[in-house]
Amino acid sequence: MKRIILSILLAFTLIGFIFSSPAVAASAPARKTNNSSRITVLAYHHIIPGPLPKDTKSLATITASEFEAQMEFLYKNGYYTASLKELEDFLYKKKDLPHKTVLITFDDGYESNYIYAFPVLKKYGLRATIFLIGSRIAEDEKEFNSQEKLAKLSWHQIKEMAESGLIEFGSHTFDAHHYLNGKPVTISTSSNDLEKDFEKLENLFRDKGLPRPFAFAYPYGRYNDDLIRAAKKFYTLGFTINKGYVYHNSNPFELSRIIVPPHTGIEEFKKLLGHQDFDKSTAIFMNIGSTRAYVDGKPVSLPAPPFIKSGRVMVPLRFISEALGLNVQWNYSRREIVIFRGETSVKLVLNSSKTELSQGVPIDLGVPPLIKGERVFVPVRLFSELGFKIKWNEKMKSIELWS
Repeated sequence: MKRIILSILLAFTLIGFIFSSPAVAASAPARKTNNSSRITVLAYHHIIPGPLPKDTKSLATITASEFEAQMEFLYKNGYYTASLKELEDFLYKKKDLPHKTVLITFDDGYESNYIYAFPVLKKYGLRATIFLIGSRIAEDEKEFNSQEKLAKLSWHQIKEMAESGLIEFGSHTFDAHHYLNGKPVTISTSSNDLEKDFEKLENLFRDKGLPRPFAFAYPYGRYNDDLIRAAKKFYTLGFTINKGYVYHNSNPFELSRIIVPPHTGIEEFKKLLGHQDFDKSTAIFMNIGSTRAYVDGKPVSLPAPPFIKSGRVMVPLRFISEALGLNVQWNYSRREIVIFRGETSVKLVLNSSKTELSQGVPIDLGVPPLIKGERVFVPVRLFSELGFKIKWNEKMKSIELWS
């Protein structure tokens, strides 16, 4: 069982409007006639002046020049930066947002957010949210040292950012962002202790004059049902680091985010955003047993080849979902996979061929999803249930899939 769970974790781990002044971009949504049913939530952590050390292994540190180039791209391409309240209304009240909407987030409350990110956000008028660890906030800032990786924000800096109207703050716990017996303390401690921690942070925000936090970022992106139940008593939004987008029907306490890793150039950043014509048709061509595939006519390498099981064509879930722009979410405690295409979703359970669409339509896929070589494979028929077209060529043993 431990080996199966590890395989699943590894599988999923691998798995415009133009304004005359940047300052109005955050508050004046344009193109309201072309509204968004999908929001990209970007996750950042620490920023350094650069360059990155050659031996760095951190995926949570980027250079100031990379960050500015990415923010400039958002501004010049008419992206709207949403507030937490707007995201809350998007989920709970199904309110629309502009066509290209992002939510910019930072975890941990590093002082580099103030030194390097805040001036850039002000320059382009972009809003952002910083998830703070209450016990680690400095009472007074000292002279900033970019080499001191763990330097945290001070209350003076937090107040200045809050008063700008561009930065808001959420919860990353008061003092529960660490490991205990090899596990994040937030998934190994009691509900009573969790609630005490959340209450401490809430009181701290009140004492310092900050609005009560109603959004929570799970430490290390890890969560379980007990943590969610405790969080629901204090918050209305819960953010993971599961890669994907946020839709009207996303679970408000299992919200996906996209970590922006170091060395992310603009072309790769566009892919992370899903910067594309949403009406564009995507075509995928694959052969059974081959790791060569074609996406919109361009050759690509598959992580593992399609195969046939019990007369059903099985395809790698991550590759197909990313090529088609689908959002895939994994519930570790229930061993469930949920695949979203806009407002339509389908829930899969490992070792079960029976499922149903979000509208309640039952489906029997013939064979269940399975793990092979640390990859999740699903019957290709699943994608026809989400509205995609599929063509099978028996002679060539090939599959064509398009929207």
